[in-house]
Amino acid sequence: MQLYFTPGTDCEDNIIEQINNAKKIDIAVYSITNEKIVDALINAKDRGAKIRVITDRLQSKGKYSLVSKLIDAGITVKTNVKHKIMYHKFAIFDGKNIENGSYNWTESASKSNAENCTFFQQSSNKVFTNQFNYLWNLY
Repeated sequence: MQLYFTPGTDCEDNIIEQINNAKKIDIAVYSITNEKIVDALINAKDRGAKIRVITDRLQSKGKYSLVSKLIDAGITVKTNVKHKIMYHKFAIFDGKNIENGSYNWTESASKSNAENCTFFQQSSNKVFTNQFNYLWNLY
């Protein structure tokens, strides 16, 4: 397990490393405004990685949101339709590596906020994968 705190780029850097090495990426994150992470996702999609993103409906329409950039690149994005907000912040890389914590995938999270992210192996009960698939099918 690895744990990082912000401000600083440790969360961002480690998320990008996971993206760069994964063939399948499932993301449930409240807000996406981090250009470096979005560019890594687009590059991963271009090299053939399968990517699914769930994000918050209102955040996805925000002034600084980069969700439309993901959609324009051909990445499938779903937003919450059954919950008031979608406030999860986790990603699953190749079904086994998990990133989880308070870290939003935003510029502010790296530059000025006090947030955290943890990287660890998913347990055999696949609780993160099960939750992601539940939300994906719900939305």
